[in-house]
Amino acid sequence: SNLKTNSIAEYFGATTVQNEAAGTIVCGSHGEVANDRSLREQFDFRSNEEQVTSSAVMDNQRHVVWYEQGLWADDQFRQRMAFALSEMITVVPQNIDAETYTEVYAKYYDIFVNNAFGNYGDIMKLVSYSPLIAEHLTYIKSKGHNYVYRTEDRRDSRPDENYAREIMQLFTIGLYVLNEDGTQVIDSTTGKPKETYTNEDIESFARAWTGFDRRAARGNYEDRRGGSTDNRLDAMKVIAAYRDPLPKANLAGGFLGDRYLRCVDLPSQSFLKKGAVYTLRGASPLSEYRTDPSYFELDNTEKFVLDSNSTLYQLLHNVGQYQLNVELDEDIVCFETECNVDTVRMVKVDDVYYEFKERPCVQMAFYDDGKQIRGRENKDLGSMCANPKLAHASEACCREERYQEVRQAKKETGVTYFYEGERTKYNTARDRCVNAGKDLCMFEYTNVSPVNDWWKKGFSWTNKDCEIMVKVNSEGYIAVVHDADNSYRNQINKYGIPAEVDENETLNWFKVHWDGDFPGSSPENSCAANMCKAHSDGSCVCRTSVSESAVFDSIDNVDKEQVMGQLFLGAIGPEANSNSTNGNGFIAHVVNGLIDTSTVFEVEDKGRTFFLKNIVSKVHLNGWEAVPTIFEAEDAAVLNNATIMDSTELSASNGHYIDFDSTDEAYVTWNINVSYTGDYSMSFRHALDTYTRQMEVYINGGLTKWTSPNANTDIPDVVNLGDNPTGDLIPMSRCNGDCDIDDHCAAGLFCFQVNKGSSDFPGCNNPNGLGSDFCVDPNDVDNMLFLPTGGWSEDWRLTEGKIVGLVAGINTIKVKVPFGNDNSPNIDYLKIEGVPSPTIASKFRNPPHFVALITDHVSRYTEQNTIDAQYETDALLEHLVYHDNVAPFLTTRIMQRFGISNPSPRYVQTCVQAFKTGLYISGNETFGDSKYGSLAALSACVVLDREVTDEALYEDPAFGALREPILMVMN
Repeated sequence: SNLKTNSIAEYFGATTVQNEAAGTIVCGSHGEVANDRSLREQFDFRSNEEQVTSSAVMDNQRHVVWYEQGLWADDQFRQRMAFALSEMITVVPQNIDAETYTEVYAKYYDIFVNNAFGNYGDIMKLVSYSPLIAEHLTYIKSKGHNYVYRTEDRRDSRPDENYAREIMQLFTIGLYVLNEDGTQVIDSTTGKPKETYTNEDIESFARAWTGFDRRAARGNYEDRRGGSTDNRLDAMKVIAAYRDPLPKANLAGGFLGDRYLRCVDLPSQSFLKKGAVYTLRGASPLSEYRTDPSYFELDNTEKFVLDSNSTLYQLLHNVGQYQLNVELDEDIVCFETECNVDTVRMVKVDDVYYEFKERPCVQMAFYDDGKQIRGRENKDLGSMCANPKLAHASEACCREERYQEVRQAKKETGVTYFYEGERTKYNTARDRCVNAGKDLCMFEYTNVSPVNDWWKKGFSWTNKDCEIMVKVNSEGYIAVVHDADNSYRNQINKYGIPAEVDENETLNWFKVHWDGDFPGSSPENSCAANMCKAHSDGSCVCRTSVSESAVFDSIDNVDKEQVMGQLFLGAIGPEANSNSTNGNGFIAHVVNGLIDTSTVFEVEDKGRTFFLKNIVSKVHLNGWEAVPTIFEAEDAAVLNNATIMDSTELSASNGHYIDFDSTDEAYVTWNINVSYTGDYSMSFRHALDTYTRQMEVYINGGLTKWTSPNANTDIPDVVNLGDNPTGDLIPMSRCNGDCDIDDHCAAGLFCFQVNKGSSDFPGCNNPNGLGSDFCVDPNDVDNMLFLPTGGWSEDWRLTEGKIVGLVAGINTIKVKVPFGNDNSPNIDYLKIEGVPSPTIASKFRNPPHFVALITDHVSRYTEQNTIDAQYETDALLEHLVYHDNVAPFLTTRIMQRFGISNPSPRYVQTCVQAFKTGLYISGNETFGDSKYGSLAALSACVVLDREVTDEALYEDPAFGALREPILMVMN
């Protein structure tokens, strides 16, 4: 084209760039056609140039385009069906800040023209992603409370509820429950029509309509370029950070994630398995399904390059004929580096990139055996809980007892990680670190080798356990709480534990389905009765544990309705060694002849095939024999050679901490009051910017010792190999010295440093009272062990909880620097809690969710991915479109738009069946595609049924037929 010149590009402000990459994807506008100069109208359009056409003419132009199609198009029935749909799913130009535009409205109307005989589910998806409907019904830029609270100074907010209500009331299920013949279902208790949804349902679904925003403006369409997000033509994007990530209850007494595969049940290395999908990204290495830093586009980043001998490479390369989407039709074998990774994101095939698209799956909100993950800086980012069975973090290699390694945990390219942004499961990360001679630890910083750029660092696994707790409000709604180490940045709620999972901050309540009462539901079932923590707002915080058990132990007297109503965990398919048994409306795939947790039920419903695990996941609430109590630094009764320090960086929990003097005469004492005589767990929040230290703990005057089950049984004498040992003397064995740093000691040991002779060295005999520093095993330390954190007043962590015996009433706890030791840890507080205890038996079904809770708002590393938010949107749309009320509601409204004001129940039911089965037969003609939601079958039934073709009906005074006024004028 002569228009494609640099001068034209420069005139319109475009920048000419030479793209040297081999792979570039060029896309046009969907549905775009060439101009036909023989037609009698010309098209005016809005732009940033001077406007010479009046607004009245511009406004009229839109109507003219529609009139021309309505009057003269060859496909009149399609146009008639499109008009009927547009009358139901409306946008009002007066509500759009583009009232006099033409193209954006034509594009919206084309949704109905193009899909008039397609599937109603497709229309609902296209409409829901339309920027016009989002502007009209005000959910554009709607954000989850979690995002608003974090970014707008703790502002309490709720997502926009307009579309959540309208899509149900006007577009899918209507206000009242209908029978298949369109008559209303009457509630037997009230005698009134039964309603389809409640305000509670609107609130739940409103959280699923967060995150939508316009795409960036582009060329080749009508618009004024008023900013980077003014595109009202193209389908909207989903910004995952805006999406409320927590579970959403549905209309069926379950959750939106029900019957989806759990992410923990994905096959190992799913990127190589049958059904794996790859999307061509051309020359760009940046993910569109996930959220990655833009720096990943730089040339010096580590890409995941496929070897030309790899089967995956060959399928994607396709002899140079790259396909936009590639789906694996069978499992393939890994090749070299592919065998070392849990998953992939972007893969490089010669000069182009493909992105792996994981299949839809859900995470469970509660799980056992969690592990703490933390961002690149402890003091800034705190920690979160993560499921160790999911690839949600990376490695950070260090040994927790070694000071220098804690200060700088290592990530080594090609050794411990293989591409930028790689995520691994916990065991993979730990295995890589162990193979590199290290382990996992609670680190202060991470260091990437050979290039230590900050944006290469996301969340990394630690070796510290983490518990998912639950907060329950007075209405039985819950919030998820991560019992993880926080940071001083939690004080300003930007970089610490996100507020949505912080015990004291969270306001992210959501509905769950309880088995019976919940804590706080009655005086008899109070927080105290459940041994849970009571908050001042009336909420309870409880510990949790998760159980999984079989739902059915027999298929006798079990029908399809029971299976669909009680099984909620999806499966990939039957177990490989199972046998099939037909049931009442289902197939049971049974292993070893037993109906147990290995059984998979196969069910057909409205054209969909479900594979469902015979498992229910329950969350059981647990409490404490005595709820956790914090004794702050300023609560100390006696301080000897110790000082209460102000925390200038807000790092300490209450603004103060205890700083011990450099003497073994230093100690601090708390007097604490406990409710019962028995065992308690004791821990200290501390900071230590030097090598591992121990402290003596005295309970009511007696020195308390703890013997590790992994302690060594042999007690060798200490051996001094001389000052500043080098060469073959390093690394030194247990009880050997004189070490100066931890690296002087063999694996599993650390350098135990003292400043006086006659010192005791854990696991060693010191008959001559040597004062040197010796290598010891941390398992041999029988005092309270304090591990290095990397800082004295910024980096904090809790010690491992130790069991101590206390008596009811006042107890004295004294913490003292041992003889010969110095540089003791700073202590923020003492924590005392009773041992775990089961509650009254409160429990609820474990809720699934699509979008992960893990997010780091500093370095933009997050597991809150666009594709998962889109999957959640798909789940909501499917839930609504496949609702039993959709067919009679939609059928009746289509009939009315075709002039049948009061269709008979028989007529409605006939067309409802056409919609649900996807088939309608009239004479020798068959309409539809045999799929649920077929508008071809429905529309054929509406115009061909005997109720509208029998002329005798027009003589019946009860038969009504009223045309749309605009059609009366046009005809």
